[in-house]
Amino acid sequence: MKPNGLSQTINRPWFAILAPALLGFGLAALCVRASEFYGWSLFLGLPVLVSFLSGFCTAYQRDVPFRRVYWISVASLIALGALILILALDGLICLLMALPLALLISLVGASLGRVLGRACKRGARAVAPLLAALLFPGLVAFDRGTQSPEPLREVRSSVVVDAPVETVWRAVIAFPKIQEPPTGIFRLGIAYPIEARIEGTGVGAIRYCVFSTGSFVEPITHWEEPTYLAFDVRESPEPMRELSFYEHIEAPHLHGHMVSHRGQFRLVERAGGVFLEGTTWYTHTLAPQWYWGPVSDFIIHQIHGRVLNHIKRTSEAAREGVRFEG
Repeated sequence: MKPNGLSQTINRPWFAILAPALLGFGLAALCVRASEFYGWSLFLGLPVLVSFLSGFCTAYQRDVPFRRVYWISVASLIALGALILILALDGLICLLMALPLALLISLVGASLGRVLGRACKRGARAVAPLLAALLFPGLVAFDRGTQSPEPLREVRSSVVVDAPVETVWRAVIAFPKIQEPPTGIFRLGIAYPIEARIEGTGVGAIRYCVFSTGSFVEPITHWEEPTYLAFDVRESPEPMRELSFYEHIEAPHLHGHMVSHRGQFRLVERAGGVFLEGTTWYTHTLAPQWYWGPVSDFIIHQIHGRVLNHIKRTSEAAREGVRFEG
């Protein structure tokens, strides 16, 4: 079948990259702005759809190697990310965190698009791309309507402190300002702890854990000095500051989509020091949980590490009678 003008346009890389990306941006805005929903339809369904449409356009009425189809689909996903960033739908860090999943899922979309695009060479009608795009809002509605309650996730981290348990306890309930500059993921905008202070003692006291984006307000629920401190989280700040072209963007996932519910510290005296363990219980609404769960657990572990290591340094310095500066 000799290609006509329409098929030649559809086959062009710029069209196979930009057209799916523009449609994908509109559908992403529907999820994020209209419904403030971050389900699997957004993180799985949308990359499949965009890569499918890109693959279909690339292979429309012709035989194209899968490698070419796939990389043009990836370029389309990157173009979608650029639109999201430029038009302030989300920030760079969240896009980078979602990228590995999108690259994996696009293998499926690009494969399906290539198969159906080639099939049009044998006279099949090109209705599948249009149908897939029209069904996406229904997929989002189905995803939202069948969403199960998010699981309560638990993250534990620990450190051994070479200091008396009473000294460690004092640093746990209220530690001085961390002077060490943020490193690793904290340099990318993830909220990081700065200091902790407490008002009152015992059950009912209020602990404030100050982060780079604001303060966690933590009413004390258990106080067993000097071995056990537990608290609820009544208020929490934004989990991150998005990297963007703009000074501040209001991405919906920054509000109420990752919530810390409670936490605790346990101190156990052992030969040679104190075993200090910190635990956080939290939920997040991003799906699929099997992907985003390990990502958020890793972030919580990094936060724990910054706090626990600071408590360790502060306590060990106090044991030596030295004032520790951050």
